[in-house]
Amino acid sequence: MSQPERTVPICRIGATAEDLAREADRAVLYGAVLAAQRPNVRLKPQIAPAVAALLPAVQAFLAGHDDEQAAFALDYARACGGEAFLLQKRAARS
Repeated sequence: MSQPERTVPICRIGATAEDLAREADRAVLYGAVLAAQRPNVRLKPQIAPAVAALLPAVQAFLAGHDDEQAAFALDYARACGGEAFLLQKRAARS
């Protein structure tokens, strides 16, 4: 019996490698925000190491710090299209 042909999800048709990379970076950002809000959350194993690396910066940003780590989190969010999301999460914590 042959394996079914793997198809590309409709939402990814025409997506470039750059688009997919930004999507992956956004997943890491969202995971880091979730982990900051719920420390015991289980994350997909594919993103867990990247989330762990980004988590201190996201925590600093969400806490309202004005330091290098917080700036890194904001720069990361800007680069992957998640700036509004990160700013919204910080405003919700205030």
